[in-house]
Amino acid sequence: MSETETSHSGHRQRLRQRLVDSGGLGLSEAELLELMLTYAIPRQDVAPLAHQLLDRFGSLAGVLAASFDELTSVAGIGEQAAVLVMVASQLTGKTPTQARPPVPAGQQLPLFKVEPSQAPLFDLSEETEEVSMGVFANDETSNALRFLPEAERFKTYEEFRTHLRENLPYNSVSTRQRRANYILARFFPDERLDTPLAYYAARCASPEDLKPAVFYHTLKAVPIAAKVAEELIWPALPIGQVEREGIREFVMRYLPNIGKASQAKVLQALFNTYHSLSVAVADDTILRFQVHQGTTEGFLYVLAAEFPEPGMYSFDSMEQGPMRHWLLWDREWMRQQLYNLRDLGIIPKISEIDTVRQFTLQFDQWTTLRSYFEHPDRNRAAP
Repeated sequence: MSETETSHSGHRQRLRQRLVDSGGLGLSEAELLELMLTYAIPRQDVAPLAHQLLDRFGSLAGVLAASFDELTSVAGIGEQAAVLVMVASQLTGKTPTQARPPVPAGQQLPLFKVEPSQAPLFDLSEETEEVSMGVFANDETSNALRFLPEAERFKTYEEFRTHLRENLPYNSVSTRQRRANYILARFFPDERLDTPLAYYAARCASPEDLKPAVFYHTLKAVPIAAKVAEELIWPALPIGQVEREGIREFVMRYLPNIGKASQAKVLQALFNTYHSLSVAVADDTILRFQVHQGTTEGFLYVLAAEFPEPGMYSFDSMEQGPMRHWLLWDREWMRQQLYNLRDLGIIPKISEIDTVRQFTLQFDQWTTLRSYFEHPDRNRAAP
């Protein structure tokens, strides 16, 4: 047996022993899945594969509820591993994806189907070392700002994944792999780099231009963060602040089964996302916010993302969406940006007659961005 195989064997034995010693409560979701996969993939480090499955399906419950085709579509999951997961799903009362009802955004799937008379096999109130993407424990905003502008120069998605795994600022290899998966799942969910975001990030003149795009995509990818923005922060805008305890209580309404350590991680991720991306100012106990202005480039990106097809759109559709309810942009400033883009030929027509306020987009998302960044006079737009 090679040194690598000996190391894997020792690690797996420690996982098994922890599971036995704790009576089933001592492993995180990632470790449980990793241990299960070892019985189908005996001579390989399956920890990265376990995290890849959790990233893809959101939680261990999501993995167990996945169909055979969904499981085998994940690189590294063959027939044996998929069958083992499906056996586990039957033993725990899970059904394939096609048979299960949709889960409302922000709501967790129960880990196991438990009859009232049964005691749960795993206690979800236990604090785990790792938390799934659905819980939003790792915001990765600073790394997104640093690495997204580099994505376009890589030929393939896998090359960029390797770059992240080798260069993210963490000492542990497994941590770099896990955090790379978080970033990729959040910003490149289709596993391809030829996207408007990669194009835009490579052309941002400063982090301030990129921050709105990172915030927008983070909330698009993380239901609990979008819930906080829509149902807690936006209604509190007249007050201008929300206390940390209020955010914790709100999060617990949607994620009632997470332990104290996980609660702290979610709050830290939320506070850091708002603060580091300049949507709010955070201290230890309070998140403070107000309507504010952004940059023309940031406005352009989110506008094109929200309205990716040519057509005529109302001001209300813009003002009642993420551009204000998430990013908290000033309404009059947004209006001025429309006129700036009209002056550059990006928006051909704006109409404000009585109560009818509309703007027209003549391009799709890709062409809108290219028309702006390749426009010879774009730097003449008002800030």
